[in-house]
Amino acid sequence: MSDGLVFDIQHYAVTDGPGIRTAVFLKGCPLRCPWCCNPESQQPGRELKHALTRCRACYACVNAAPADKGSLP
Repeated sequence: MSDGLVFDIQHYAVTDGPGIRTAVFLKGCPLRCPWCCNPESQQPGRELKHALTRCRACYACVNAAPADKGSLP
């Protein structure tokens, strides 16, 4: 069995084929398709996600991020 880093879980997914399903997106896709709908998922490692509208300026995210990913935009 292999481990994967979950990028997103989309409930009630109806756009990528027939039927209703839950789609689980993993990080690290090596294909680099020009039409990719999730290019931010191509990097295989963990990344800091900063949502300015939800930020409380506590900087807990910066302290939890790896040293090379810990700066805010």
